[in-house]
Amino acid sequence: MFNKEGIPFFTVVIPFFCILFISFLSISYNLKLSQSNFQLDLDEYKKIYIKTNIDNQTLDLLVKEKIQEEKRREELFLDFMMVVTLVVLLFMAFFSFLMISIIKDVIKKYKKQVQNREDELKALNDNLFMKVQCGIQEAKQKDKKILEQAKLARIGSMISMIAHQWRQPLSELSGILMELETATRFKKVDENHILTAIEKSDKMIDFMSNTIDDFRNFYKPDKIKEEFLVSLACSRAINIIDATLKNLGIELNININNDKKIYGYPTEFSQVILNILSNAKDILVERDIKNPRIDITIDTKGILCILEISDNAGGIKEENLEIIFDPYFSTKESSKGTGLGLYISKLIIERNMGGELSIYNNQEGAVFKIVIAG
Repeated sequence: MFNKEGIPFFTVVIPFFCILFISFLSISYNLKLSQSNFQLDLDEYKKIYIKTNIDNQTLDLLVKEKIQEEKRREELFLDFMMVVTLVVLLFMAFFSFLMISIIKDVIKKYKKQVQNREDELKALNDNLFMKVQCGIQEAKQKDKKILEQAKLARIGSMISMIAHQWRQPLSELSGILMELETATRFKKVDENHILTAIEKSDKMIDFMSNTIDDFRNFYKPDKIKEEFLVSLACSRAINIIDATLKNLGIELNININNDKKIYGYPTEFSQVILNILSNAKDILVERDIKNPRIDITIDTKGILCILEISDNAGGIKEENLEIIFDPYFSTKESSKGTGLGLYISKLIIERNMGGELSIYNNQEGAVFKIVIAG
């Protein structure tokens, strides 16, 4: 039914056979009609000659002549119809050949168009693949730059916090030295006094040294996930920023309704808490809030651990709530913020730990909400 080019051959053959059938049907019908007419004419012919009193022998002879004449006409007609049929056959053969050629050309043209489209799609896919690869490389470079800038921002924040942590012990060391100097000038110094001063100084130096260790360990990246209590991770962050908050007169309240162990990176989680606390501290200072306060609430709901950190700084503008976690977005001055802290925090909670970090406003200020499955 189909040839090798996929041409529907019956669409050409069927019309040919239909015409051939009609031709033979027409010939047969015409011959039958002619024979009937001839028989009628013959009967009429006999009637006419009978009325003229012609003898039967002569009449039969005339009839035979008429029959022979009709046969010659039929033969001529048949020869004519055979010629007509042959012409029709030749025409249909030529027509079929022409139609097949046209269909082949159409199919070839269609195949060529399809091939061109396939080539275009292939070129487009190759080009798209290259663009995707370039986009991935650009994204990696961008992430690398973001991480580098975030590290620099953390270093600056760490130096500031170390300064706050060291301010009190340095003041105490200064006081001890002044006391020793005064006692020495007035000749009232003794061995016990010196040993006591040395002991106090050693404690202050140990505290300052531990502070350096705390900061150094705090920013070490976690290599493996582990289970840890949310309250302990929060305590690590609070130990880093507590002296700064006290120095600025910011009250910090911790409400542990239900503590819970979660699975993830404890150091990175503590860094998120520290970043949110640092942002709350900055906004409270920037807006000069009276009786500044930060509240931390730890609770559970089924398998979920819910941690909320809120302040009373008045909240964030509605138009900024949806873009607060975008990289390089910051409500602070360019000299005070890079806009990367919350972006990195969201990556840590959602990509590294499979949780969710969101923000909304309550009646007093902004509320950062962390939800992680335990």
